[in-house]
Amino acid sequence: MTAALAALLLAAGDPRAHLQALQARRAAEEAAARELSRREVSVLETLEEAQRSAAGAVAEARQAEAARSASEERLRRARGEEAGAERRLRAAQAELRPRLAARTRMGRAGELRVLAASPTFADLVKRRYLLDRVLAHDGTVVRAAAAARGDAARAREAREEETRRLQGLSREAADRRAAATARLERRRALLLALRGQKALHERAAQEAAGQERKLEEFLAALPPARKGETAFHGFGALKGRLPRPADGPVEVPFGKVVNPRFRTVTVQNGVELKAPAGAEVRAVAPGRVVHAGWFKGYGNLVIVDQGDGYHTLVAHLASMSTAMGEEVEAGTLLGTVGDTGSLRGPSLYFEVREKGRPVDPRAWMAPRPGDILPR
Repeated sequence: MTAALAALLLAAGDPRAHLQALQARRAAEEAAARELSRREVSVLETLEEAQRSAAGAVAEARQAEAARSASEERLRRARGEEAGAERRLRAAQAELRPRLAARTRMGRAGELRVLAASPTFADLVKRRYLLDRVLAHDGTVVRAAAAARGDAARAREAREEETRRLQGLSREAADRRAAATARLERRRALLLALRGQKALHERAAQEAAGQERKLEEFLAALPPARKGETAFHGFGALKGRLPRPADGPVEVPFGKVVNPRFRTVTVQNGVELKAPAGAEVRAVAPGRVVHAGWFKGYGNLVIVDQGDGYHTLVAHLASMSTAMGEEVEAGTLLGTVGDTGSLRGPSLYFEVREKGRPVDPRAWMAPRPGDILPR
C-alpha cells in the first residue's frame, strides 16, 4: 500500500489503514537502523548523503514541473494561434463566398457584358478600372485565405506535437515527484531510527561533538579583515536587544541538554529557534559574510563576522541568499529556514561567538513568550 493510499484510508477513518501505515513506518525505521548498524558508517555522513540525494530529487522534480508548466503555456499559445488562423480562414471564406457565387452566375462572358453595356467610352474605362479593383481585391482575399489555411495547418501540427510533449513531461514530472518522495521518506526513516535507538543516538551525538570541534578550528583559522575592507564595530552594545535572525522562540537552549528518552547529555554551543520551514533568516547586525556553504553536521551554514571579535552563525538553512565576502546590513536576507544537516527537523540553529568562544544567545536577545529561559 502506498503512503498516499494509506493516508486517504486513514483520513476516511479506516483502522486497518492506520495499522498498516504504522507497520510500514516501523519497518522503514528498522531497515534504516539495520543499514546504519551493518555499515558502521558515519551517521552524519549517511544523513548528509540522504539529504543531498533528496535535495537533488526535489530539484529535479521542480525542473520537471517547470518544463511541464512551460509546455502547458506553449500548448495554450499553439491553441490560440490555431484558433486565430481558423478565424481568419473563416472570415476570408465568408467574404469570398458571395462574390464567387456572383461571378459564377455571371459566367465567362459576364465581364464582357458589363463592359459592352457602357454607354460611353469614359464609362467603359471606369468600369474596366472598377472590375480590375474587384479582381485584385478578390485575389488578395484568396491569398489571405490560402495563408490562413497554411497557418491553421502548421498551428494544428504544433498543437499536436506540444500535446504529445506535454504528456511525456507530465509522466516525467510524476516520476520525479515519486522519486523525490521516496528519497525524502528514506531520510525521514533514517532520522526516526536515529531518534529511536540509543546506540545510534549516541553515535550521532559523538559525531556532532567532533563537528563542533572542527567548526571551532575553522573559526579560529578565519583570516582577519584585509586592508581596505570595512571595519565593523558596535556589536557588543547590542547585548540584550539583538534582533532574532528568524521569528520564533528558543526551543533548545544553550549549554547542556538532556535527552528525555535516553538521558544522554549533549552540549549546545547555540540555540535552536522554532521557525517554520521556508521562513526568512536575516542578519542580526552589520557585518561581513566569511562562510556561506555546507558544513557537515550543520548543513547550509552562514557565518557573519560582526567585528570586534564577534561572529554569528545560522545553520540548517534550506537556501542561502548570500556569498562569502559580501557585506550585509542588519536585516539583510541570509537564507531560509530548513533542516539541512539537522537531526531534529526544520528549525534554525543560531550561535553568537566572542573571540571564538560560544556565548549564550539568550543573553543577547530580548526574551519572548515560549522561550526556554536560562537556568
